[in-house]
Amino acid sequence: MTQFVPLDVSIFDRSFTLDPFQYLKPLYAEKDVLGFSSEGMNFCFRFEDCKDLIGAHTHVAREPATTEETEAEFREFARRYPNRAWHFQYSLTDIKTKVILNRYLADLLDKIVLEDAAPVFGVLGEPGQHNDYLDVVRLLPMRLLLSAWGFEFDAAQLEKLYDASVALVKSFDNYDNEALIAEGEEGIAYNRAYMVEQFETANPGTLLHDFVKESRESGISDDHSIATMLTFMQATPNTISVSTAFMLRNILRFRDEVRPLRETPSLIDDNVILEFLRRDNHVKALSRQIHSSFVLRGREMNPGDSLYIFYPGINLDPTHWKNPLALDFQREFTRDNHNVFGGSRYACIGSRIALKYFAAILPGVLANLPESAQVIEDELEVDGDWIAERVITKLPIFVP
Repeated sequence: MTQFVPLDVSIFDRSFTLDPFQYLKPLYAEKDVLGFSSEGMNFCFRFEDCKDLIGAHTHVAREPATTEETEAEFREFARRYPNRAWHFQYSLTDIKTKVILNRYLADLLDKIVLEDAAPVFGVLGEPGQHNDYLDVVRLLPMRLLLSAWGFEFDAAQLEKLYDASVALVKSFDNYDNEALIAEGEEGIAYNRAYMVEQFETANPGTLLHDFVKESRESGISDDHSIATMLTFMQATPNTISVSTAFMLRNILRFRDEVRPLRETPSLIDDNVILEFLRRDNHVKALSRQIHSSFVLRGREMNPGDSLYIFYPGINLDPTHWKNPLALDFQREFTRDNHNVFGGSRYACIGSRIALKYFAAILPGVLANLPESAQVIEDELEVDGDWIAERVITKLPIFVP
């Protein structure tokens, strides 16, 4: 019978956040093991198993199955956290809204002015130790995306919008942590109020103005449009900024592999970016709630069961990836052989934006960050308390 094996380490431990492979390596070959357990949660971690779980979308969902008990729990949740409940109700739940947003995301790719990021990269070439570089780079994706849409904001608002987005993402799946849920509620309330104002005052000639106009003319409620836009504007910049830290770390850990990119920036394409993201994906785990019975690796999953997809496990599975710990830009990624951006109905809506952003900024990073620079690993700090993400909060870089 398949089983979940308890880990000898917490999923929130620093060492697990930075190097989960050392703990999972013995488990990959254990055929009677479906996953691992930690902190009272069960995790699926093999590529094929998680692919099957993701593909079983008729049996599973992010939200629990609707029962009298879950409806009562949601009513109580909505009473205490009305903005979170609003977001659950309207975000990405309307097909027409998602179709329109996806069309505008294609236009957005041409509106992002990545040249504005040059001063941020320039800091990397200055001699000395850079302890607070992540504080600067974290705001860059949101600034560029908001500007491309045509949102109005100042520096103080930008920081509040980003921090509010982080608070919301940090509360994902941390259902037992009342403090994180309360912070997420406060964050969504701030960002929702900002978005409502921007929808009403959008300047003609901007993508935002056109998106609002078309959505309303299509009969889509502002609640659906705003909640869907918030999901994109909160998740995508956070994803990009968190992944940037892992990418910077690996640029300096894999000098030989990265050198050809320094010498010939034209080599940087989607495959290169996907390999960086595969090697150290910022996403930690996202839950799946079982709605109807099905069998996963010989184990029957029943309504009420809960299982987490552990993405670093998928991306480092040695039964799927040759030399998984290597950074190998010769890997060929196809639509079906990786889960860097999730899959099925939960595929990342901002994946194309992320790929373009990284492909555009990576040459600038490599042009400014000397190959002789070093990450001071002993002083590196992480925040592993998120279930949904693993985050480097301090990445000290020393430039000789």
